[in-house]
Amino acid sequence: MLDKIKISQIILIFSILAICFAFFLQYFLGHLPCKLCIYQRIPYYFIILISAFYFIFKKKFEIYYAILILLLFAEFLISNYHTLSTLGILNYSGCESATLPKDITKLKDALMNNSLVVNCSNANLKYFGVPLSIYNSLFSIAFLLIIAIDAFKKKN
Repeated sequence: MLDKIKISQIILIFSILAICFAFFLQYFLGHLPCKLCIYQRIPYYFIILISAFYFIFKKKFEIYYAILILLLFAEFLISNYHTLSTLGILNYSGCESATLPKDITKLKDALMNNSLVVNCSNANLKYFGVPLSIYNSLFSIAFLLIIAIDAFKKKN
């Protein structure tokens, strides 16, 4: 059985990996994030920040754990909103990004085809046919369930 410290460490490691993967997609593969993609990163930044404070200073674990749960819940809400926008269920006009090709002929073709701006309803970042926002939803709900199961087992 996992204890709260190990759960917190796993969540911290996942948060660091998620941010690194987002930066890799953005800066090395050239996939610019939309506004909702940026918003989805914010809870991860805070998880990393509060985890660093906790693991360095080792004080007030219960407050840290409560904040961690709130941040995971916020990530879950943001990623679900992003998912609904990606699936076209919600219409969010701020959910778009543009990638500028470095080659002038590719830029001309993109301008002629009107393919520079990508919005979430035609998300080009899908792995195994699933948009990345759904993975964020699944991971955040999985961590929340792990925390809830751990708390339930300890209560009984």
